[in-house]
Amino acid sequence: IIALSEIMKKFICIIFFLIPFISDAGECKISGKAILWAYDACFWEYETDDSIHPGVIECVNEGEKLIKKAGTCEAKRVFKSRICAMAKEWKIEDIDPKTCMSSDAPLGSAVKEGGI
Repeated sequence: IIALSEIMKKFICIIFFLIPFISDAGECKISGKAILWAYDACFWEYETDDSIHPGVIECVNEGEKLIKKAGTCEAKRVFKSRICAMAKEWKIEDIDPKTCMSSDAPLGSAVKEGGI
């Protein structure tokens, strides 16, 4: 009984130690895959939906570097902010610049459709 009690104490300590890491993983408020956000931001930047456009390819390669460096959630925030800025600049009617970043709505076809 004493050995079981010690094991339970250790198990509980491990659980409390892991909770912050588990909760951080689910905190990203921007849904969708980061690479698809990269594609959408690049499609917007080059005003195309051509995934083999040379500019898009180079842009997505830079996006992959950002994902590796900053992490998926931060990278998605950067990609989304680029799209929101372009939508505001181009006065896109369907996207409200005041709520663009706070909305979880996908802003491009890659994220909406879950792929290219």
